Amino acid sequence: MLHSEDIVEQKLHLYNKLFTPTTIQFKNGTVTAFLMELQYISVDKPSGYSAENAKELLASYDTGSQEADGTSSDNAQKPNIIVIMNEAFSDPSVLGDFTTNEDYMPFVHSLLDGADNTISGHLNVSVKGGNTANTEFEYLTGASMAFLPYGSIPYQQYVKKETPSMASYLSSLGYYTIAMHPYRAAGWDRNLVYPKLGFDEMHFQEFFTDSPLVRKYVSDEGNYEKIIKLYEEKDADTPLFLFNVTMQNHSSYSDWADYDNFSPDITVEGSDSKLLPAYLSLIRLSDSAIQNLVSYFEAQEEPTMIVFFGDHQPADSVVRPVWKLNGKDDADLTDEEEALRYKVPFFIWANFDIETENDLEISANYLAAKTLDAAGLPKSAYDNFLSQLRTEVPVISANHVTLSDGTFTTASKQKDLLYDYQTLQYYLLFD
Repeated sequence: MLHSEDIVEQKLHLYNKLFTPTTIQFKNGTVTAFLMELQYISVDKPSGYSAENAKELLASYDTGSQEADGTSSDNAQKPNIIVIMNEAFSDPSVLGDFTTNEDYMPFVHSLLDGADNTISGHLNVSVKGGNTANTEFEYLTGASMAFLPYGSIPYQQYVKKETPSMASYLSSLGYYTIAMHPYRAAGWDRNLVYPKLGFDEMHFQEFFTDSPLVRKYVSDEGNYEKIIKLYEEKDADTPLFLFNVTMQNHSSYSDWADYDNFSPDITVEGSDSKLLPAYLSLIRLSDSAIQNLVSYFEAQEEPTMIVFFGDHQPADSVVRPVWKLNGKDDADLTDEEEALRYKVPFFIWANFDIETENDLEISANYLAAKTLDAAGLPKSAYDNFLSQLRTEVPVISANHVTLSDGTFTTASKQKDLLYDYQTLQYYLLFD
């Protein structure tokens, strides 16, 4: 009963947000909260799973490009890598056409159109409207929510020990690693999880007490000022990996009139929605902020790469007007149309020469391996495996899978093709 959304939300009116475990326990009681989470506790092993076989499979993808002391055998350049997962940053035009009084993300659009030294396209994620932590989990670990229980939050249920990640791998290459988020440290258990993922340092809400706000959240501009501060204070001889989750664009989009620091300036032709213009106006501020950050690093001598992507699209209520303007109802979409709700823009930009690519379709679990390729760094055995798998399965998420021939399918229908992936993921997360 407590595992049914209809009963929990509509009949019992229980609090069902996993964002902070202490809150769900306080509101529902410890026993009820425990029973509600039981559905996520157990993850089935792949059929015929053997830890020894998984270990041998992983070893078969080890190219030996990383020396035992953690240095690269080819002495490759080690650029600073700044990863920004921008809260609710998306481009609703993937859902259908609509007209605004001005471009709401002119800079990002210019990068997506094929800017020099930029890799860009659409990132397919496993969540929409919330559950931010699952997208960062997929990026940082290379794991996919496709193999985990629907509704689970790996940060809360599964990351209970040291877990291989982009942070721990780059640390082995000599990077200093920082995680940063201008909100509560306990949200999604980040303060407990980040050290297990190998971050050397982490900063939360208290680090931003002097930062400007948009509505009640730290602005992207203020957030990026802190990135610059950490960059300028770092050891010049040590490359930096900084993973930043922003907060500016968090919902709700209906309360902006309660604040004197934000007023929507984007309008949508033919729509009376109040939510969509407010949301797009926030995106416009994000676009300006990331343009300023890129401009700053364009002028820096240290080789630096910025990876930027949204964690998810906003809730259905925000983008429903786009479906309506295109003669569609979000309650009556095809699977392919629903999959569009899981696309967000991404780009990898560098202040040094990298091969330009655009119009890529990729999923969050592959993006870290793509980052390493773009940076010219050696990859772990697991990242080598993911890079090879991406040639056969360019997109894999909890929502859908796309094969190299364009076939639209799901992970449950591709068990044989994805068996090795599921095996390695189980091995790295649970063994």
